[in-house]
Amino acid sequence: MNTTDDDYNNRVLIIDDTGPIHEDFRKILCGSDAGCTALDAANALLFNEAPREAPERSFQIHSAFQGREGFELVRQALTGGCPYALTFVDVRMPPGWDGIETILKIWEVDPDIQVVLCTAYSDYSWSEMIEKIGHTDRLVVLKKPFDPIEVQQLANALTEKWHLLQISKKRTDRLKAECKTLEAQFLQAQKMEVVGQLSGGIAHDFNNLLTIIMGYTQMGLAMNQLDDKAREAFKHVYGAAERAGHLTRQLLAFSRKQVMQPRNLDLIPLLSNMAHMLQRVLGEHISVQLPPSQPYPPIFADPGMLEQIVLNLAVNARDAMPAGGRLTLETELIEVSAHLPNILHRVRPGTYVCLKVTDTGSGIPPEILPRIFEPFFTTKEVGKGTGLGLATVYGIIEQHQGWVDVESQVDKGTTFRVFFPSSKTTASIPVVQAKPSQVKGGHETILLVEDEPGLRTMVRKVLLRYGYEVLEAMSGVEALQVWKTNRDRIHLLLTDMVMPEGLNGRDLAKKLCAENSKLQVIFTSGYSMDLAGKDFILREGIHFLPKPYQPQELAEIVRDTLDSAEKPPATPAKNCALSC
Repeated sequence: MNTTDDDYNNRVLIIDDTGPIHEDFRKILCGSDAGCTALDAANALLFNEAPREAPERSFQIHSAFQGREGFELVRQALTGGCPYALTFVDVRMPPGWDGIETILKIWEVDPDIQVVLCTAYSDYSWSEMIEKIGHTDRLVVLKKPFDPIEVQQLANALTEKWHLLQISKKRTDRLKAECKTLEAQFLQAQKMEVVGQLSGGIAHDFNNLLTIIMGYTQMGLAMNQLDDKAREAFKHVYGAAERAGHLTRQLLAFSRKQVMQPRNLDLIPLLSNMAHMLQRVLGEHISVQLPPSQPYPPIFADPGMLEQIVLNLAVNARDAMPAGGRLTLETELIEVSAHLPNILHRVRPGTYVCLKVTDTGSGIPPEILPRIFEPFFTTKEVGKGTGLGLATVYGIIEQHQGWVDVESQVDKGTTFRVFFPSSKTTASIPVVQAKPSQVKGGHETILLVEDEPGLRTMVRKVLLRYGYEVLEAMSGVEALQVWKTNRDRIHLLLTDMVMPEGLNGRDLAKKLCAENSKLQVIFTSGYSMDLAGKDFILREGIHFLPKPYQPQELAEIVRDTLDSAEKPPATPAKNCALSC
């Protein structure tokens, strides 16, 4: 570690009761660089740096003629922020403290100071000094009469040692602080993971129940003999189920168990399309600005999830600007180098597209900032927030292998920076097809695999209403048995993804498609990402029906899937397409 004269501590204290000794030290320690070369070479080897040219080194010499006086100078220098690096202490200084007592007192206030004890061994033997002082690397004994070269070498070496000690302590303190930060982040990540697992499990089970509620409610509303009061009650039940479904989607987004349906997309058109909608959501008192931006590479992401990120951040900004303000949406390209320090994020080197969302609101207090992504944490009044908005943002970003940074100043505003890995593939343009108002049925045979009895019964009733033949199984293992005796007449597999007995929907579909490549597959789930396999992603063209769903949605996707089997594919591919 190279040092310069500007930051080098050359302050030396002489404690001796003989006046001429002080003058001798001043003559010896003025402008000498003896002894530097070997020490600097060792220093360069230790810190992997080129050896420096030996400077003209001189020392600031301060004097004390008694132990108490020297102790006081050391204390004052330390308090004033200008400590001594080295002190030469005579062993005999009557009538006050002797050298041993002085050294022990000095080390009580300044344990880093280096000490040279000047002695003729007439007062203390070496063993007696060790007994009083103990074994220490801060003390060197200089036998009188001493040679000037010895004094020069000791002064150069021990002041350099003091300097390296300070560097080492600073680095150690910094490493301790970094370790403390990393430990806190690790504990926070563990807490978020545990809460995420709990939230995902609850949401999964809840989505099964909501699908049953929504299904029977919609079937009840379709009954012609229903009176007005009963119809109104059914509508209230259905509306409550829809709101509950939105809540479970937020829980799944936070727990990163939502099934992604990503594609290559351009972030800028997505923001442009959302700008008008955001203006209506935020109100006229908040200005939404989308500055012009140059084209950037696409990102591989789920468009619905990205819209949820933008909407949640915008609503969060709105709540921070009750009197009005400005919301700015910007994009930029970021290159992350492998050589950059990466303490806060597990970020892979590469190109990232950054979405920057800035508001001019009240800002986030520093004591709250570390907790903003925790689920159910909110500063809003009871009943005015679920505490899942930013937790959902966090979960979606993690699921896209990105990360988020936040900067905020109280009364000045907040900036969220969301980073997504760029994609090398050209962005795709989705084709929007009009949905028929009347859903057609059919006479094909469907293998329904669902472990929740109430939900399986409801789905079977819906499919039977549309004319389909339904074969049921409560697990993947049972579905294999049904398949053995009916494989030639089954057209479609409708399966839950998470099931008991060690065979999930993904593996079941693989087995059946291996025997019949024309078999069509629809996956349903309240979640599935982790339990169906970490490498499982639903890509474009693969049929997936997230829970909770409505009977009409079920009928639509079943008919669309069966009809797609009759159309020749645009590119050669298996009908039973799985991303594995």
